[in-house]
Amino acid sequence: MFRFARPCLLAALVSLAPLASGAGPAAPPLTPAERGAIIDALRANCDPSSGEAIKFADSGLLEAVSEAAEAELAQRVRPSDVDRAWAYDPPRHDIAAELAAAREAGRLGAWLKSLSPSDPRYRALIAARCRYQAMAWSGGWRPLPAGLRLSLGEQRPDVKLLRQRLAAEGYLPRQATASVTFDESVQRALRSFQQRHGLAANGLVDRKTLAALNVSAEARLQQIEVNLERWRWLARPLPANRAEVDVAAAQMTLYRDGVPALTMRAIVGDPRHHTPLFTAPRLQAVVFNPPWNVPDSIARAEILPKAAKNPGYLARENMTFVDGRLQQRPGPKNALGQLKIDFPSPFGVYLHDTPAKSLFGRAVRALSHGCMRLEKPRELAAALLANQGWTAERIDAAIAQGATQRVELKGAPPLFVIYTTAEADASGAVTFRPDPYGWDDRLRAALAPSLASDIRVRAATANGDVEPGQFGP
Repeated sequence: MFRFARPCLLAALVSLAPLASGAGPAAPPLTPAERGAIIDALRANCDPSSGEAIKFADSGLLEAVSEAAEAELAQRVRPSDVDRAWAYDPPRHDIAAELAAAREAGRLGAWLKSLSPSDPRYRALIAARCRYQAMAWSGGWRPLPAGLRLSLGEQRPDVKLLRQRLAAEGYLPRQATASVTFDESVQRALRSFQQRHGLAANGLVDRKTLAALNVSAEARLQQIEVNLERWRWLARPLPANRAEVDVAAAQMTLYRDGVPALTMRAIVGDPRHHTPLFTAPRLQAVVFNPPWNVPDSIARAEILPKAAKNPGYLARENMTFVDGRLQQRPGPKNALGQLKIDFPSPFGVYLHDTPAKSLFGRAVRALSHGCMRLEKPRELAAALLANQGWTAERIDAAIAQGATQRVELKGAPPLFVIYTTAEADASGAVTFRPDPYGWDDRLRAALAPSLASDIRVRAATANGDVEPGQFGP
């Protein structure tokens, strides 16, 4: 339950000074059971106040839990107010009223437990937040020298620095940090680091690897924080049967009974044409051999200029005008491939096949104009249509006919389009991904301009090292 920077408020809490209350009668004193429930909830979510919470006056403890509830229930920002492409709409809550009602009903503990998303991935990321919070508060790790390049077999003092850096996040044991030799154990640890940071696992300290190694613990903690916030925007609980597209991971997963049943690579919008974040209530239809109605913006900016320079271009690409709009007919060159999956969306995007299969082999797959291309579209169609008597063979036959055919889906799952740049597994290992759209920074700025100093303020103020307000308002 991370609470963003309010330095003067935090100093008041730690020093046990009572907080000013708003208009209205004072809240009744907390019972020992209520105090215990609040402190347990703060600790379970690694709230930065939890270390001092036991010392708080009632007013301070109620303020701490109110702020924590505001965060967990996604009340700090409205996603679409920050970016129109973030089309989530978390339910609105009156925190003060809900807290008062929970106390009056004698169910404060149950209310506190209901605040956070229950998805295991959220809980795993909370545990990771606790670890990285401790790292950041203890000073994190030293950056490696600029321009450093290391590989297997080298013996240099800089190897000791690399060992210490890898040990800081648990990629090497602490007792293995004294040697100056880049041996196979260091190479294995480095490859593991690279795999969890979206890098080529070559076991070398190259330019991109050095840049990832030199991202600070505080920055990684902030990356975890914004991913926790995006989790809070989603439905609670997530439906056991659903389709998910993770834009940052460029991956699509179909869930059955809460378990991944089909996973595939995806191609998503490029840095200029973002794939939006939204929820579709259900996947609507599978369209075999779809025509592509070219968006006017793409036609004007890309296709028509090519056609003007290259006579016969439209014919070669199987394009024509239909009712005044450019359309690409079904066929092997069609940009949508041989099938697409429709769903209701305000953005005019969909899931579809592609003739450019080789692009799925790329590590970076932010390449489209916003739609989501699928590595295994036929397998997804088969999974969605299985309860309607469709087999893989029947799907192949429908495609082979060449005619456009739309099949409405019955009992189809909803679609969630998400954006995950930090995730943790059950073992506690964290994967950090690049942020292709810069949305982590955008969300961090929306949540609190002073987040960058928040960690230092909390640690230093709690330790009595600074005066309130030293780091700014």
